[in-house]
Amino acid sequence: MTTPAAPLVLIEPAAGSVGGHWFQAAIRLARQCAAEGRACTVVALGGIEPTARAALHRAGARVVGRVGREPAERSLWAASRLLGRVSRFTGRLPHRRLPHQIGALARCLAEAAALRTGTRGIRTGRPVVVVLSASGALHGLAAGLSGRAHIRVVHEVPTTEDRALRLIGRLASAHLTRVRVVCPTEAVRARLAHLFPGLPVGVWPFALADAEPRLSDAERTAARADFGLQPDDTALALVGGWWPHKDIATVAAALARLTRPVCVLVAGHPVDPVLLRGLAAAVDGRVHALPGAAPRWHVRRVYAAADAAIVARRAGVGKESGLIADSVVLGVPLLVSDHDPATTGLLGNRPCVRLFRTADPTDLASAITDLARRPLPRPEPGEAAHLGLPTAAATLAFWTNLATDLGRTQYHADPASDRRHRAG
Repeated sequence: MTTPAAPLVLIEPAAGSVGGHWFQAAIRLARQCAAEGRACTVVALGGIEPTARAALHRAGARVVGRVGREPAERSLWAASRLLGRVSRFTGRLPHRRLPHQIGALARCLAEAAALRTGTRGIRTGRPVVVVLSASGALHGLAAGLSGRAHIRVVHEVPTTEDRALRLIGRLASAHLTRVRVVCPTEAVRARLAHLFPGLPVGVWPFALADAEPRLSDAERTAARADFGLQPDDTALALVGGWWPHKDIATVAAALARLTRPVCVLVAGHPVDPVLLRGLAAAVDGRVHALPGAAPRWHVRRVYAAADAAIVARRAGVGKESGLIADSVVLGVPLLVSDHDPATTGLLGNRPCVRLFRTADPTDLASAITDLARRPLPRPEPGEAAHLGLPTAAATLAFWTNLATDLGRTQYHADPASDRRHRAG
């Protein structure tokens, strides 16, 4: 008798928006599960954007958007919502770190509630449970409160634990054996390993090499026509929310230095309206921006119309860049700041990439001018493999193997991950 394939349970705390790369990954992984005859459940207790729900259903996933009926699940969820409101209230107070500490605890309780809800009722095989956008704190507590062994994908560590959270973490440290943490880059892994010496943590890219089909010539022609671009127009894509680690000010300053017109295509949320007006002024109003969170079809259209995508980050940012992954998967040239040595090492010799000095608008302006004169070639279909991006099948296999290894106290990622994508 054949043993049923282990079902996959994906927890996503930030599913209320189609922004971010959890959505594309979840869709592709759900399709991979369907191809392998495995059940896939996506848990989004904080709500899920309607188009995301519909797309996941089409991919074969079951979507759970409400907390379960068991008292433990409901209590954890209610406590997390209460602490979330307290965190927002304390954000008005002078103490800058307190809201983040309360917020981290709220996030932990929400994860525990989702872990319980998502795994309840599964009777066909031991599930592979993955928190796609896990908190960078209280890892053992999430396992202890939920009673569920699971994999945690930690993309960044924005806040360190203060004394109270460290004490809670030590009390829950016995549960760390039920957790495996995966970081998309070595920089994030090193940071977590320093903060939590007993935490089992390794590296595996989150972005997928086969997340979506490569842009066709017909798509590119149609997208440029949609934006009113002429064949000799230069269009630049600025995709993704303008978060603090992004350096949009340098982009605006670079555009103001140009001596020839370009068009800027903006898709992302949030966007700073003051900087957006500065961009528009710098390029004589040739900015196309969709307010709010952009649906994926629009983001894809922006990439298709662009001659290159700009990735500008502040020095030292070592988290994975979904924009770099998008560009190599879809086939879009890149202008990238040299903000991270690992990124520079991977991209520095690629013909489809032009690096510019971080926080240097003059160097970026030079790169844009050079792009207009000598367009960069599109990334080859194998470029994602060069950057070490895994396929959905490889990621699912890695997670499945990791889930069977949850009885060990430590693990090491695939040695090939040493050369995998660590783009910041």
